[in-house]
Amino acid sequence: MEQNNLEKRNLILAIVVSAGLLFAADALFPRKSVPVSRQKTAAVTQTASVSSVSLNAENAVAAQAAAAAYAPQEILSREEAVDKFAHIPLKTPSLSGSIRLKGARFDNLSLTKYRETLEKDSANIVLFSPVSTAFPYFAEFGWVTSEPGIPLPGAETVWQTADKELTDKKEITLTWDNGEGLKFFRQISVDENYMFKVSDRVENYGKKPVTLFNYGLVGRTNVPPVQRGAVHEGMVGYLGGSLKEMNYEKIAKEGQATFKTTGGWTGITDKYWMAVLAFDQQAQNVFVKFSENETPNGRHYQADYLMPPAVVAPGGAVHATAHLFAGAKEVKLIDAYEKTLGIERFDLTIDFGWYYFLTKPFFFILSYFYSLFGNMGLAILFFAFLLRLAMFPIANKSFENMAKMKKLQPKIEELQEKYGDDRMRLSEETMNLYRREKVNPASGCLPLLIQIPVFFSLYKVLYFSLELRQAPFYGWIQDLSAPDPSSVFTLFGLLNWPIPSALNIGIWPVLMGLTMWIQQQMNPKTPNKTQNMMLAAMPWVMMFLLGHLASGLVIYWTWSNILSIAQQYALKFKRKKAAGK
Repeated sequence: MEQNNLEKRNLILAIVVSAGLLFAADALFPRKSVPVSRQKTAAVTQTASVSSVSLNAENAVAAQAAAAAYAPQEILSREEAVDKFAHIPLKTPSLSGSIRLKGARFDNLSLTKYRETLEKDSANIVLFSPVSTAFPYFAEFGWVTSEPGIPLPGAETVWQTADKELTDKKEITLTWDNGEGLKFFRQISVDENYMFKVSDRVENYGKKPVTLFNYGLVGRTNVPPVQRGAVHEGMVGYLGGSLKEMNYEKIAKEGQATFKTTGGWTGITDKYWMAVLAFDQQAQNVFVKFSENETPNGRHYQADYLMPPAVVAPGGAVHATAHLFAGAKEVKLIDAYEKTLGIERFDLTIDFGWYYFLTKPFFFILSYFYSLFGNMGLAILFFAFLLRLAMFPIANKSFENMAKMKKLQPKIEELQEKYGDDRMRLSEETMNLYRREKVNPASGCLPLLIQIPVFFSLYKVLYFSLELRQAPFYGWIQDLSAPDPSSVFTLFGLLNWPIPSALNIGIWPVLMGLTMWIQQQMNPKTPNKTQNMMLAAMPWVMMFLLGHLASGLVIYWTWSNILSIAQQYALKFKRKKAAGK
């Protein structure tokens, strides 16, 4: 192996790892793409095992959503849009809002435990908003049929109820009679957290059997600009035994995607919040669709499901039950729902990333330390210390090897002067020198390679964790999920001058860059001056690039660098003591 090639590989590795740290694991390891149809409105052909009547019913679901979402031509405030229609008030320890009686739609929902900002008077997080607002977001359930002329409840249907309020202690019952032999009943309940249960029943008082298809959908028109990040946001589902995801950009580019599944769930997810539908986990031949359509008010994104046909005989009835999770992505709560409700792989609603087997345990470890220290920042520091302790033996070997490499620098330079014009001979003599001195020039890469999945996993945890959101550390860090708010280049606000946002970094990013630079000075340099210059610039480039990520991540990296420096100094002191110096 040629020395120059080795140096180039090490340089490339450093650059690749740095880029990976910026863009996280998903950028390096893209998720498996889902099959999509280029047609944006037509349904795909179903298998022969399902009656062709379902094809028309699926079209009906799309039409139902279109009529409901695209009709309004005016943009109102959320309060004005809610007041336009009669609603049943909703109040639980975790939620507030209402359910619209017209269409029996979930379109007004706020999360009472979470606020928009750190200000005391900040508004609660709004999840669902009515159609007439700038960012409509809603969920609804219903029935469709392929048989013409049968009135069914839809977006314009006003349901009747004698109930006054929906709480975690009291459910509500809605009714509607189509006047032609079908009567519809809907019971809605909600627990003290974020899970709704919707139980539909249809009774046939007529003289003919009727074939119905139960459906549920979550739809939103337009995506607020804050809904962007390093975790998946958009359509998501556990369908056919695997996770399916399409973000907003992908579905706008490639069109709708359709799936057939037995059990599962589907919905729309954001960084911290989600609206997910869980249908009958035993039902077979359930059709699920992710779709996107252009509307007069913006792009409408939708995840919906269509159950297999159910025949309502005269004098008979059919039932359908589904769950709607509309709230915060709290890991422990979602795990509990997976067990109590039997929702398969419900924990995948949270984007644990490529290294799921590390990310989820890391979350629980951090959560445990948080419960001990009462401060997420301290939990991060202690976790970094334990990781460094676990990798202590490997790092020690690496540091010892780098120390030997540093001692060999004069001899390597002599070889370069002697055989500089003969690359083959230089490579051969260099490798002979390594073998004589029992030095492995690539051993320094091992700790780095081990830390890549660890860093990516921790990056995911720190990015999606609700415990980190608006969690304070000490001093000026009041939100570990946000970038360091201090500004070195304006002397922390004393200088009022325009500065590009990319250069506006805080104290912790500067400390991170400084500790990276100190670490680099302790490592042997490469014989190539150009490569040394590039590597010397890396800490400061990383300082500016990573300085705009979550401060919790920057604090972790800085502290990890400090621990590494301390370990190297301890090893250096040990060697000097052993040598009698």
